[in-house]
Amino acid sequence: MNVVRQLILKEWFKFFSASVFVLFLLLSAANLISGFLRRNVTPLEVILNHLIETPTHMKLIFPVSCLVASLFAINKLKQRNELTAIFSGGYSRKKFIFCIFTAALSVGVFQFVISAFLEPYTKSRRHDIIQDSEAKFRNLKSKGLRSSTIGSGKIWYKSNNYFFSFSKYDRIEEKLIDLSIFYYNNTNQLSKVLYSEYASFNRDRNKWIIPKADIIDSLDTKSFAEEKQLVDVELDIKERPNEFNQIEADITTLSVLKLSNYINKLAKKGINVNEYMVLLLDKFSTAIICVLFGLVATISSFNSNKRNSSMGKTIFAIFIFIIVYWLVNSYFLELGKNSKLNPYVACFAVPLAFFIFLATFFYHHRKLR
Repeated sequence: MNVVRQLILKEWFKFFSASVFVLFLLLSAANLISGFLRRNVTPLEVILNHLIETPTHMKLIFPVSCLVASLFAINKLKQRNELTAIFSGGYSRKKFIFCIFTAALSVGVFQFVISAFLEPYTKSRRHDIIQDSEAKFRNLKSKGLRSSTIGSGKIWYKSNNYFFSFSKYDRIEEKLIDLSIFYYNNTNQLSKVLYSEYASFNRDRNKWIIPKADIIDSLDTKSFAEEKQLVDVELDIKERPNEFNQIEADITTLSVLKLSNYINKLAKKGINVNEYMVLLLDKFSTAIICVLFGLVATISSFNSNKRNSSMGKTIFAIFIFIIVYWLVNSYFLELGKNSKLNPYVACFAVPLAFFIFLATFFYHHRKLR
């Protein structure tokens, strides 16, 4: 039976590798062409940025490759009458499906490691590898902007004459939550500190408005510092809401453990963390999808004697399936990020639908061995 298992796994991983290679080439061609058309980057920087983004592309490639591997491996075994011989020789469908399951599971675990650890690491090294990467690949209007996420659970950035920190930017309500601003003078001495629970962007006044602020002033003078409270304060900062959307992209440089801790800190403060929960749960969801897609194709093994299946129809069906999956899954994730859908529903609705389908199918065919 070990020979049969080796045969199944050999065919499965052969088609899986070929699928990963082809899909990666297609995505690479599209991304590199669009990158080469940019005027503010060199060809080398486009290639380096593409390599940095490669782990992100894997979450699109691996699930589909699992589906392709199972379909084509089973189809090849059918065409050579090996699938019929396998089942006739006493190798049950249960063992066959479990064999495919272990192969897809190994890919799912590998995908999770890439998404949870390798992807954040490569993104965190972007600035070291590509000079001025924020301005070149993130399109920030303020090219002097520098931001980072540190262990305190806050996002920090440095502008012309101040440091700024906040726990979260609520892009729906356009609010900066739990913020602190440290102003310094021309000699780089700390001159003023401002604290507030939040600042909201007023579209009519085109300003950031703080309803109540605690201010410590005159820190760069020889006299005692002044402490005061002000209401309806207009913040004199040049950054606008669209730029804070870009700043929060640094959250993607956190590993799954650090991201989980960061979310817990925000949740304890009563901050809406749906967008970050989607980012975290999607790492698990993609790994599960790899396993489920590998199992979906095993349905065809219950018709092992039918050899009249068209390869052209199979390829066309896979193509349609890929497009529908990517569109539906992306739509659900966006709903979750915008708090229009529960993060768990947004991330696990598609896997759950496939799980229910597989459970129902296998239950109805439980008597087949």
